[in-house]
Amino acid sequence: MAGEIDVAAAYRKYGDMVLGRCRTLLYNDADATEACQEIFLKLHRYRFRYRGDASISTYLFRITTNHCLNQLRSRRRRPEDPVEDMSHVTLSPVSDALINRVEVRQLVDQLLAGCDERTRECVIYHYMDGMTHKEVGALMGISGAAVRKRLFKFRGKVAHKAPSWMAS
Repeated sequence: MAGEIDVAAAYRKYGDMVLGRCRTLLYNDADATEACQEIFLKLHRYRFRYRGDASISTYLFRITTNHCLNQLRSRRRRPEDPVEDMSHVTLSPVSDALINRVEVRQLVDQLLAGCDERTRECVIYHYMDGMTHKEVGALMGISGAAVRKRLFKFRGKVAHKAPSWMAS
């Protein structure tokens, strides 16, 4: 249903989902928290523009993904921004997991460099979120076949540097 969004109710119901999505894409709790706040501020600012084409959760999921992808692009354009000092981290199972997540994020950033926004979304929704082609298509407003085609072209483009998990 089109109309105004009750932002407070949306925050209570979907705030954890948005924050979790931000953490998944940004790999940094502080950035994720800030992004979550910015997303709900945007939702408040544009609450009258909601057309009702998708559920509020789908709408928020899409806004969150786009916002986080924009933040990641901005980070790459400003490499002079200070990087979090990790010299205090000692090797343990927890920090090893953190290092692995950072390495995966860097690999994904390298693989997605130069891709158009729609392809980036397809790759993230399919490979990182585990969505099917049909689910990705429904979320993005395109067919499952279009998603499959974008992923096929992407895999061909990065075949020489793609990890084994990207074979499917």
